[in-house]
Amino acid sequence: MLLALVLSACATANGGFAGSNVPVDNRRYEVIAPGEEVTLSWWSVDLGIIGLPLSDPPVAEAQAELLRRTQGDALVNLRYWNDRSVLLLLVNRQRFYLKADVIRFEPEPARRNRGRR
Repeated sequence: MLLALVLSACATANGGFAGSNVPVDNRRYEVIAPGEEVTLSWWSVDLGIIGLPLSDPPVAEAQAELLRRTQGDALVNLRYWNDRSVLLLLVNRQRFYLKADVIRFEPEPARRNRGRR
């Protein structure tokens, strides 16, 4: 019974939303890959109430992976969440999920110089 309790895993999760990963302002863009998703993980050790990550959470890597995979310029409508699985009471596997629409900015029209002559 004790062995089953020690080897069992539990999971927790949280999440959030962001409008975009870079300022979009009034720039025109085209959605080139709606609803793209990536999942990355890292490990940590919990000692009571103190958690020690064995590496940094891969948030920037997740964004870069989506942009690299789709050759986009930015991400909009980002939805992210992570979960944690506790293994052997001390070791945690953390997973970061990112889902977003990948966009490509449209080229800005050339502006004519209307200076005085």
